[in-house]
Amino acid sequence: MFIQEDHFKNIFNTVREAMLVLDENMRVLSANRSFFTIFKVDSADTIGSLLYDLGNGQWNIPHLRVLLEDILSKNDTVDDYEIEHTFESIGHKTMLLNACKIREKKNELPIILLAIEDITVRKRLEDLLTESEERYRRIFETANDGIVLLEKREGTITKVNPAAGKMLGYSEEECIGKKLQDIGVSLDMSDFPTIMQALDRSGIINYDDVQVRTKSGQYIDTDIYMVDRAKLAQCNIRDVTKRKKLEEQLLQAQKMEAVGLLAGGIAHDFNNSLSAIVGYGYLLQTKMNSDDPLRENVDQILVSADRAAEVTHSLLAFSRKQMLNPKPVNMNAIMKRFEKMLSRLIGEDIELTTDFTDKEVISMADAGQIEQVLMNLATNARDAMPQGGHLTLVTQLVELDDAFIRVHGYGEPGMFAVISVSDTGSGMGKETLAKIFEPFFTTKEVGKGTGLGLAMAYGIIKQHNGYINVNSEPEKGTTFRIYLPAIKTTAEAIVKIAIEPLPSQGNETILVAEDDRALRELFSTVLQEYGYNVILAEDGEDAIRNYAENKDTIQLAMLDMIMPKKNGKEAYDGIKKIRPDIKTLFSSGYTADRINKASMLKDGFDFIMKPVAPKDLLRKIREVLDK
Repeated sequence: MFIQEDHFKNIFNTVREAMLVLDENMRVLSANRSFFTIFKVDSADTIGSLLYDLGNGQWNIPHLRVLLEDILSKNDTVDDYEIEHTFESIGHKTMLLNACKIREKKNELPIILLAIEDITVRKRLEDLLTESEERYRRIFETANDGIVLLEKREGTITKVNPAAGKMLGYSEEECIGKKLQDIGVSLDMSDFPTIMQALDRSGIINYDDVQVRTKSGQYIDTDIYMVDRAKLAQCNIRDVTKRKKLEEQLLQAQKMEAVGLLAGGIAHDFNNSLSAIVGYGYLLQTKMNSDDPLRENVDQILVSADRAAEVTHSLLAFSRKQMLNPKPVNMNAIMKRFEKMLSRLIGEDIELTTDFTDKEVISMADAGQIEQVLMNLATNARDAMPQGGHLTLVTQLVELDDAFIRVHGYGEPGMFAVISVSDTGSGMGKETLAKIFEPFFTTKEVGKGTGLGLAMAYGIIKQHNGYINVNSEPEKGTTFRIYLPAIKTTAEAIVKIAIEPLPSQGNETILVAEDDRALRELFSTVLQEYGYNVILAEDGEDAIRNYAENKDTIQLAMLDMIMPKKNGKEAYDGIKKIRPDIKTLFSSGYTADRINKASMLKDGFDFIMKPVAPKDLLRKIREVLDK
């Protein structure tokens, strides 16, 4: 027989794949060594058996009989027929079958030569590769980062993902065959072969702070890293414009906070001294005739003291540590009141236009502080229009949404009262805008501005949990927008904006606890001249002792918040044990955070901030006594 020839046997037994020789009835005539090794069977159970009976019928593979019988009937071959089957001896495998019909001589019966290759491992690797490629494709298509694939020889682009197209503004067709520089990436790729050599060595190259010019001409900040992908270089482009903006805002906030801490400390040191200067100056002024030649000197002292007090309040407002008295107020009412004041401030050569919404624009705010912000903005607008111009005041009720927050990098969703102050003045460039809210920064001549106005405005609005921003271009004017959280409330709850009347005389007895001697004596003098009886205490323990001795005559306790031995709150707690319903007025030159941290100010307590003018002190005392 053909299978017994020596040269065929040698070839047959040295082939790596398992091979069987079958007769036309599918009976095994011969098997090579690889067959016995691969399928772990012996010759006795194989030779002479039908193919389908091998391994107790484990070779009963679907379609195999049809496949092989087709060879006999059509004198055909089977090429690379892949099967998956569970064999009793070796388990589940993927096999590749190749078969052909051989006829040695014309009248001899044909035989079938069947070659069987175990491709289980290769198939698994192919599946893993396909899965990996599919996973990479999904990542490539859905990645947030822009991905650009470059061929390594010339650096030309072979593919870009959708994120890169969206980021850069180019379609994939516009990118293919171009280089990174052609699509706006400002990387130096002039020595591309050297860059690729470095990429081959390290596997990754990082480029930070790369500026990219999009198709529309807009510049964005990016971080780029290049990854080795065998024949390609993968260039990942991450848009970090928003992150850099947030980092800049954080640095600015940290700088403002640091200056704020310093400002708050300086302001406190001024407060007691200013209170004494203002108080005694006021007393001296009231005792002088209007024609007294020294009256003008006293007036100048008080004017200077008021300016110093304004600087102190500005420092506190900037540092966001000024005491506020927020109540539901109608922003339209504030703006209408402010509109009447503006005619004296801006002059006849500036035309004023207002556009106040018909909607209720209610916010929890300190009306006086908001007016101070508006005054600063209007003053700046006037100074920006020395030859005259147009000033516009607008109120709106708007809802801040996620789109606003994404664009501006700040904000909370919700309804906001918005006040806009726009002028047609000289405007500002980018460098000035970047520093506009910094303390002591001013574009005015030396001696014509403290540089605290906008810093104070920023602090007041932030203390109201609001936002203030500015849009401006040189020679195109400026618009400031103030966003304050809007609330819903009843008409009865809205505070009416009105000028407070001068206080009336009193005759009650007041306990004044103040550790600063000059202020203690000043308060005593002012109160006594206005008809009150005064009992003085120099610290917290002294206050409790004096109250206990005069509990039947004292109607009001005026307590400094920070005193030796016992602070104002501790003194109040001691007095309250003697008389639970005692009326109390707290005062302090310390900043609000110090007071809050000491847990000394609760809702319902009356408070007055130093420095305080005698008329304001008298008005507040009368208010507390008349409750």
